[in-house]
Amino acid sequence: MQEPPGLIDEKLLDQISGSLIGLALGDALGAHVEFRPHEYLFANPVKDLEGGGTWGLKKGQVLSLHRILQ
Repeated sequence: MQEPPGLIDEKLLDQISGSLIGLALGDALGAHVEFRPHEYLFANPVKDLEGGGTWGLKKGQVLSLHRILQ
């Protein structure tokens, strides 16, 4: 990895950082309801951070997104 050749646009850097943080948070918060039908989500709204779900994750665990993003 190399240093950028010039100054970094702070606004762009903030947007990129926010996007990556949002991706990780969304993954951790939404993993336990992934692939659930709308009816299930309506009857069982997300009220707390939970574990389990399709992948049997622990509370707040984030998947290995770096593999997907390569």
